[in-house]
Amino acid sequence: MDTTGKENPPENDADGVSQSAEAASPDAGDTKPDANRDMYQSTISSGVVSDDEGSMQINATPNDKASIDPKARVGTFVGKYRITKIIGSGGMGVVYAAHDPIISREVAIKFLSGKAAGDDTALKRFVQEARAVGQLQHPNVVGLFEVDQTDGIWYLVMELVDQGTASDLLESEKTISWQRATRIIADACRGLVAAHEKGLIHRDIKPDNIMLTGDGTAKISDFGLAKIEDSAAPTLTQINQVLGTPHYMSPEQCRSSTVDARSDIYSLGATYFDLLTGAPPYAHSTDVMQIMFAQCNEPTPDPGELAEDLPPLCRGIIEQAMAKDPADRYQSAQEMLTDLQILLETSTDSRDSLAVAERLSQLSGSRSALRSGVQEPHAGAGRRKFLIAGLISLLTLAVLSIPFILLRGKHSEFDSSAAPSVVPPVIPEGPPIKIGILHSLSGTMALSESGVVDAMLLAVEELNNSGGVLGRPVEAVVADGESNDAVFKKVAEQLINKDKVVTIFGCWTSSSRKQVKSVVEEHDQLLIYPLQYEGLEQSPNIIYTGAAPNQQILPAVQWAYAFQKRRRFFIVGSDYVFPRAAGAIVTDELREMGLEPVGEAYVPMGHSEFSEIAAQIVESKTDVILNLINGESNVHFFHALRMAGIHSEDVPTISFSIAEPELRALNTSEMEGDFAAWNYFHSLDTPANEEFVAKFQKKYNATRLISDPMETGYFSILLWAKAVEQAGTTDVAAIRAAMLNQSLAAPEGEVSIDPETGHTWQPFLIGQVNDKGRFEIVWNSPKAIAPEPFPDTRTRKEWEQFLNELKAGWNGQWSAPAD
Repeated sequence: MDTTGKENPPENDADGVSQSAEAASPDAGDTKPDANRDMYQSTISSGVVSDDEGSMQINATPNDKASIDPKARVGTFVGKYRITKIIGSGGMGVVYAAHDPIISREVAIKFLSGKAAGDDTALKRFVQEARAVGQLQHPNVVGLFEVDQTDGIWYLVMELVDQGTASDLLESEKTISWQRATRIIADACRGLVAAHEKGLIHRDIKPDNIMLTGDGTAKISDFGLAKIEDSAAPTLTQINQVLGTPHYMSPEQCRSSTVDARSDIYSLGATYFDLLTGAPPYAHSTDVMQIMFAQCNEPTPDPGELAEDLPPLCRGIIEQAMAKDPADRYQSAQEMLTDLQILLETSTDSRDSLAVAERLSQLSGSRSALRSGVQEPHAGAGRRKFLIAGLISLLTLAVLSIPFILLRGKHSEFDSSAAPSVVPPVIPEGPPIKIGILHSLSGTMALSESGVVDAMLLAVEELNNSGGVLGRPVEAVVADGESNDAVFKKVAEQLINKDKVVTIFGCWTSSSRKQVKSVVEEHDQLLIYPLQYEGLEQSPNIIYTGAAPNQQILPAVQWAYAFQKRRRFFIVGSDYVFPRAAGAIVTDELREMGLEPVGEAYVPMGHSEFSEIAAQIVESKTDVILNLINGESNVHFFHALRMAGIHSEDVPTISFSIAEPELRALNTSEMEGDFAAWNYFHSLDTPANEEFVAKFQKKYNATRLISDPMETGYFSILLWAKAVEQAGTTDVAAIRAAMLNQSLAAPEGEVSIDPETGHTWQPFLIGQVNDKGRFEIVWNSPKAIAPEPFPDTRTRKEWEQFLNELKAGWNGQWSAPAD
């Protein structure tokens, strides 16, 4: 189902087919031919719901609410969303464009209706599927914001992507360049990497399900046929069902055999063929059965026969991706992405061409060995040789063209001494050094934490591209804490005992850190924690690269008092150890100034009802709000403030956990003039930061913004690498000791670890939301501030007693029990 902003007539659904396996042969009888690209009805129109093993035909009678005229919903509200128009409809649902007034953004809303809405199995699958796709927080997957129901009818709230699909692009432009096609497929490949890591097999990759944004980013959409690998959910299917779209289906899909991630790789290869040539593979037939027979039996088509001037590597990638036998294909989407990136690199920088060829050759050898075993070469090796030959041919042309390019410049003679030398990269060898990256990729904290993972992976990539650490590659084992403290503890145990990592990087909330702290101390391991926090802690097994209270919270209070002339402070936060401890630290500081907070309020994580707290703030006559709320609750908090008439020009808010990525999820037009306190902002105007931002946006997306924890996570990896090199070993105790002597020129400026506390010297910055919805730096400390994890308003023993009382009041946990 399309989630673009385009108005589509109800009958124009996306491709899709579901039929019995007995029909999947050329002798089983013909279906009505249709030459249109959209000749096969989608799962929406055919009434098919997919699940872990296949699909189920829905025949239940729809209820009255489900059978409502789709046009009748336009102009009405569903929850907070105002429906503005119909995007598309079919037998299983209707998709609308809608407006979210709280954060002023456009969304797509898909209703489960008609027959499907009256079927218990379909309802269960709808929710199960939504939960699975909701785990995918990735810039190359169409986002799922919410799943809910109204009047007993379920609906999904999704990202509205505004530039149509890759199929629409082909329809409008007829042909697109191989460079643009490759960028689209590379983006889709990144999305598949994320989906496959979550155990999701899409099963319907095709141009119609690749959406395009205004900046050219491609996003995978419509997981309506997705299979959840290793799911414990009950099977909701009939046997022998063929799922997918014939022109893009893998041979195993056509045969109704078991599929895995390699089936998506086949479909992505077929989609790449379509984008390069303007026609899908096996377009010589419009008969469903003949197309499926061709997928299983005919040779892989060569796109070079339909499109001129394709680089040989394009053809090689398609041949490997569309191999009939899954064992001959790329074994992961990451493998395919690597070759797509190499193709794009060779088209833009001929100076690196020979080095890239050498790297691909090494990748080829290792992949062939993995697939074939030591004894016998695998059939896939021949295809890799074709890939290598194609690339070397392309690279030879690129390198030979350098003198002629230079001759066309200012000099009439070619000076060979002026030609850039090709310096091959140092390839790390030996067993990898494993590190754990532990952050929430799902749940209420995913919006904030997933970006930290991206920044850390950028640092790991840089290390490996420059020779690794101790000459060995660094391997990042990424784990999801699921916004759940107990899961953080369990996964930390697995990273140490099963994955054998030498260091864990991660945690966001202090309650999750406290859980992991007990694990690393028990195993005498090392955690590097990249978040600002409440302090009141010092562990020989933790390096704290985020800010202590005297480097973020207290300077903000002092700045508001001295520069903003604020005297009436109201503290609001989430109900776990960081906001509670920070509230106590702020209260002590205010008392030192001869003041008392005019109010305090704490709410559970994920809380959404703030009207009562907003009323308390009004009644208190506060003149500044200190916001210690974490996660998605901030959306509801700021909305409640505005509804209560509290605005930044009179009562500004200073936030301590809202950075640039979180700001995007808020209604920034209502937040203009509010503040945040950090040690880094994306807008920091220095050459080092400009270089960092450029590298990050080149790897991920030109519109991505970087937060303080993301920048801290990035330099934490680099600081750790320096420590390992200095220690000359991966022994954990040696790394911990070496970390205490490290300093680095980070994007935020010079940072160094304080050897006495294990905390990091940090600058302090105040940012204000401007009329463009970005943070503009309005004040910064003249130099880095030394960390003081235990404020001197109380003794260390008194602070530790305070923490023990908090924990005892929460039944031995580090956050308030759920209601």
